[in-house]
Amino acid sequence: MAGRPTKEFHEYLIPAPGNTHVNHSEYIQEPATAFLRYVVEAKSSVDMCLRKFKSNGNYAPDANDSIRHIIIAMLPAIMGHYETYQRYLFAGVFEYSVYLNNFKPDSFFKKISECASLEVDLVRLASYRSSAGFSAGFIVADSLPGWHSPEKVNKYFSAFGLNRQFYGGAEIRRLKTLWQLRHSIVHTGGTITVPDAQKVPELAASSGKTIAFENNFIYEVARKIHPLIKTSTEGMGGAFKAQLKQGIEPSIVSKIDDLFRVRSSVNVWLR
Repeated sequence: MAGRPTKEFHEYLIPAPGNTHVNHSEYIQEPATAFLRYVVEAKSSVDMCLRKFKSNGNYAPDANDSIRHIIIAMLPAIMGHYETYQRYLFAGVFEYSVYLNNFKPDSFFKKISECASLEVDLVRLASYRSSAGFSAGFIVADSLPGWHSPEKVNKYFSAFGLNRQFYGGAEIRRLKTLWQLRHSIVHTGGTITVPDAQKVPELAASSGKTIAFENNFIYEVARKIHPLIKTSTEGMGGAFKAQLKQGIEPSIVSKIDDLFRVRSSVNVWLR
């Protein structure tokens, strides 16, 4: 179109405005709180679109199509942040494991090696030189595969020897559905293929179907994921803090408390 500026893709990147975007420094300090902030913002963005796209109380056909695209695109973004939450919480637990009674790194890595191949990419490691907030825990988390599998994530957290499962059965079932939907959107053009539908019982009846969600889907994801995050994070936090050594500096205890803190602007969803 005449008059429209032409730039390369990277030239369209702009600084994130103000405090409207969740950044990694927030995930380092309070992983659960950072993720919940993002998921509430995602829900609110969809809510605004739903309100603004109405004309005289109804949606025009083209508005409905736009809403479907927006809602479908929002799920992979949410699950990307969810993976970040898992990685940073795991990284923090590893980082502060030095303050645990009877934590043995050799035993931890032996358990990890039983469920995943842990290989540190030295060139990738070198790229983090002088990076603020970088930690040994992040090296480990960044080197582990399988963060889209709640069963594998359970095994990773179990390696700390805290006698606490990160996810229960109900959480695993819900997460597997979300991860499979995300996979189908990202990797198979928004169609639930026959093999993929067989991986998750809840999606068996949707085999071969193109993904489309009701308008309140993102709202329900945000609402239902709040108690899941609270149970998993605080449960792991309680087990972790129960095995802390005596005499730890108050500043360190405060940081550990932050790591497992779960806060949300929609507090009622945490109950």
